[in-house]
Amino acid sequence: MTAEDNRIHHRILSKHHRRRFLASVLALVGAGLLPVSPAAAHTPYGQWKNFRERHLQILTARSDLAGDAVADTWVAALVEHLPKSKAVVSRARNLIRVASLLKTDQAKLAVLSYEQADAMFSAASPFESFSPMPLQLLVDNGSYLLVARDDLPLQHGFLLATTLLEQAESLHVGVPLSGMFGMAVHPGALSAALEKGLTPRLE
Repeated sequence: MTAEDNRIHHRILSKHHRRRFLASVLALVGAGLLPVSPAAAHTPYGQWKNFRERHLQILTARSDLAGDAVADTWVAALVEHLPKSKAVVSRARNLIRVASLLKTDQAKLAVLSYEQADAMFSAASPFESFSPMPLQLLVDNGSYLLVARDDLPLQHGFLLATTLLEQAESLHVGVPLSGMFGMAVHPGALSAALEKGLTPRLE
């Protein structure tokens, strides 16, 4: 192998290693195992931000197996009946991380149990540092809630609630019209529940 061949081989290997490194970092960020900050590595952060903007992420905590199962069921319904949403379940390492991602607008949706939603919204232990938490309600299955940041676009809330309500019998979901735990119902979900004439459009 010539010196020039060696240099080309080295460049190919370097690119391959860089791609593997960036993929590994991105996987860690997605799993909540690496802080999401430009200092962590600018390119993976940009890729993660792009992923978040292109996919509808619904947060759960790995420690809550029941909530994770609920999210899987709801996301499966969205993938089937609202494919443009590109809905995915994003599993944070714990509920504190879920609260942090919602509070800092790194995610807009989460599946929370009644107890978790009540504590998070009211800044009860262990969520004291997240007050005020800008959450509203979308749907309820009697044990778990799909909550959204209050800046979730109106049309998105309408489409999500409409899609899940169309499967209400199998999913056992409804919209808690009067709110719960001090949280108001998202206006889009309220419109869906009352069958008001919003134009379905996912921006």
